[in-house]
Amino acid sequence: MTVSLDRYRLPPVPLITAWTVHLQSRHLSPATVRIRTYHLRRLARHTPLEDVTLDVLEQVLAAHADYAPETAKSLRSSWRGFYQWAHRTGRLPTDPTVGLAPIRIPVTVPRIAPDDEIARAIASAPMRERAMLQLGRLACLRLSEIATLHTDDRQGAWLHVTGKGSKQRRLYLHPDVAATLDEVQRVQGSGWFFPGQYGHLHPQSVHKLIVRACGHNPHSLRHAGATAAYNTTRDLRAVQQMLGHSSMAV
Repeated sequence: MTVSLDRYRLPPVPLITAWTVHLQSRHLSPATVRIRTYHLRRLARHTPLEDVTLDVLEQVLAAHADYAPETAKSLRSSWRGFYQWAHRTGRLPTDPTVGLAPIRIPVTVPRIAPDDEIARAIASAPMRERAMLQLGRLACLRLSEIATLHTDDRQGAWLHVTGKGSKQRRLYLHPDVAATLDEVQRVQGSGWFFPGQYGHLHPQSVHKLIVRACGHNPHSLRHAGATAAYNTTRDLRAVQQMLGHSSMAV
């Protein structure tokens, strides 16, 4: 079966709605509910959710081989959760994610983006890209956290972030980041900070915009921010909490 990447079909609303209610009943964070349902809506653009097979899922992943491993892993997790629930509750006769191979995250040596290059990029970047760069370098957000940032996640100078494993953390915004987010909200109003055609921008799109703006990937911005924070505070635990991680591996 060939997957059409140009076709867009609205997903079955009752199925998506029931899935959303299920996620909310588990008291998952709003950000987690948004990203999980977003992944399902993206899948439904290619093939109606009831018609999805293992071959379809593998073809979608293969068609987007440029996705970061973390992004592909998040997609797979959303698909598995949905189809296991739909099959278990009798909504669908089969679970097409059975046999879907795990996504391996390669272990790489961290790269740190030079601060002088990032500062120049921030100074010359348009508003949207400037916000992305600052969130990566000054707030140390992960790529997925930048892409899915919503105005509901912000309360003045504070940012409520839901990271991997639905771990939540509260960050005090650097004044430069707060000022840029203020500008974005004045221009765009409430909603996704980085809206796309069907919701928020896909993380891979954000990745490309960041690399185009500064020549470095989002993870290297996060490493630079973590390194600067540790050099300033020498407080390893505080840096770990800021990163939303159990270790300095980010």
